Amino acid sequence: MKYLMPVLLLSNLVLCQVSSAAGWVGFLTCAYLLYFSAVSACGTLFSSARLHLAMIICFMGTAVSVMTLVTFRSLDVDLSYEPENIRTIEGTVIYDSSFTKNGNHMMKIRLSRCVTETGDAGTASGIVAAVGKERSIISAGLGIRLEGEFREGLFIYEDLQVLERSVLNDIREKLIVFLEERVLGKECDDASLMSCQLLLGRSENNSLELQEKARQCGCAHVFALSGMHLSIFAGICMTLFGKGKFARVMSCLAVAAFLLTAGPRPSLIRAALSFYLFFIPLKERTVAVYCIHMILFPATMCELGSCYGYLAVFAIVWMAPYLKAVLFQYIGRLSSLVSASLSVLVVSAPVYIICNGFWNPASVIAAPAAGFLAACSMSLGLLTLSFGRTDFLLKANSFVYRCMDRLFDILMGIPTAGWVGYAVLVGVLLLLYAFNRHRHRHWKKISSDHATSTEPHNPL
Repeated sequence: MKYLMPVLLLSNLVLCQVSSAAGWVGFLTCAYLLYFSAVSACGTLFSSARLHLAMIICFMGTAVSVMTLVTFRSLDVDLSYEPENIRTIEGTVIYDSSFTKNGNHMMKIRLSRCVTETGDAGTASGIVAAVGKERSIISAGLGIRLEGEFREGLFIYEDLQVLERSVLNDIREKLIVFLEERVLGKECDDASLMSCQLLLGRSENNSLELQEKARQCGCAHVFALSGMHLSIFAGICMTLFGKGKFARVMSCLAVAAFLLTAGPRPSLIRAALSFYLFFIPLKERTVAVYCIHMILFPATMCELGSCYGYLAVFAIVWMAPYLKAVLFQYIGRLSSLVSASLSVLVVSAPVYIICNGFWNPASVIAAPAAGFLAACSMSLGLLTLSFGRTDFLLKANSFVYRCMDRLFDILMGIPTAGWVGYAVLVGVLLLLYAFNRHRHRHWKKISSDHATSTEPHNPL
């Protein structure tokens, strides 16, 4: 808990510097007065455990919500001219470009300047998605100029010109090309493409079919660069160097190298910050990571995947322990895996229903299995980088790919559900939780009565 206040004060300082509106400073002052008042009141009404929870909620309700609002407002697109009159935009690439389902090249750009068809130039701000036919790697941090036009909120470019690049961009692009050639070889089979995507986050058209199946099963997150990837690198370092301080240092260097290679992707930034802040208790760490991510990399917070990621993390940290305690008496040690998937499903299903109209109950089973297969594919990709494309590694990776494809085919046959199914799920979980609490209190009372009856009688 002692680490929470420094994060809170740092958030306040940075927010006051970022925001140009003086009203935010006054709002924060009132919010923090309410925060400390609530903490003082809770201290007299609740136990220490509930006080701990109340402080977290107060913090989340003030600093995080205000920071989120300010950050997302700063990312709104603001152009000096009407979009239909603009033919050229300039800005900085936020993170490495990717490929769409139709084979187009897509990137997110933080705008700085725009030019109309008549040659008039003006300032621009915010983040816009640009789509074109470029096939080379456009790495994060490049300053670029695009010529094209706005269509339905996207900028469709026909020509791309690099205005500014650093030595880091050159190193990263050459390294990515080398690693892709090392993993893929001359024959881009589906299994190698999946390993390459899990290692570097680079997606091609050939790998999108499996991703679409994963999305329909509610398992799209297994293809995102996240904590699973960092844990594999850290585990390798622990195996090679033991469990001392030297191994910890090597793990930090390995994580930094992987982050440098893969680029500043939202889920990877979140996982790396959580890895480096290991000395902070888990619940406080989730809040600290969110705030630091918002401060250092605000442009990456506007992704829907980033929001899903944090939603999943908070669900696993705060809700999964309760679900594990409820499910342990029914499924034993499997409760650890099922409770994590179930907690994520409970908080993300409403958003998924709003966006897609349905949610897939199969994700409770599919997510742990798909995560294990993805870890196997990534490990085989690392071995391919080290020892080359040997027949054994290629056959093993192909087997893993077929297993994942077959898993998604089976789970796609399970019927989807809507709001009614979600209400049934939540209702069943609440009933199980209430029953577990009642039984716990009953046994606690029996134990207390038994201890009282067995106390020796004192005649004095």
